[in-house]
Amino acid sequence: MSRTSLLFSLCLIFSVVAISLAATSTKQTIKLPKPHYHQEAADPAWLQSAVQFHGHLGPAIVFGVRTGSAGLDAVQAQGYFDIEVTAQGPFTGPPQSCILDGLQLSTGATLGKHNLKVVVSDDYVFTIKNKRTGKTAEIRPTVELLKLMWSRLEADDHDQGDAHDEIHRVEAIAREIADMPQEEIMIIKMIP
Repeated sequence: MSRTSLLFSLCLIFSVVAISLAATSTKQTIKLPKPHYHQEAADPAWLQSAVQFHGHLGPAIVFGVRTGSAGLDAVQAQGYFDIEVTAQGPFTGPPQSCILDGLQLSTGATLGKHNLKVVVSDDYVFTIKNKRTGKTAEIRPTVELLKLMWSRLEADDHDQGDAHDEIHRVEAIAREIADMPQEEIMIIKMIP
């Protein structure tokens, strides 16, 4: 290799490196909030995504994710734009309204795209419709699931343990729901 070729190659390499460094330094860094989460080795990967989206691990977001995922499967939809989701329930505030974050994450339906509608009512009913095919599923939580989520949480609210213990109890309920067979946590009915 001639001296000129060597100098040309070195200049080219330095130019590429300089351009790469300049491009890297001008990119904006986006800092996501740090959720409250005590990850365990047995946690499924989707649980970490749910926690990052919602901010902590709780039973309602886990149920919401499981509901949305089961609904997409039932109506054979891909999510995001080919579905309409209607969530009915007592969603006036947390923890009940946390189910909505799980639905958004697992279906891609959002309030911003107007394909997630929320109706405040006494009973939980989730309707997921495939807009391409018209297939529609109605999903309701089982009585056992509601008892597990709300009665345990209410009982935990009355305990006088420290905050650290309370977080572990709530996360334990969430993990239990994440691991339960689908038929134990929801009833899916196809609507003609």
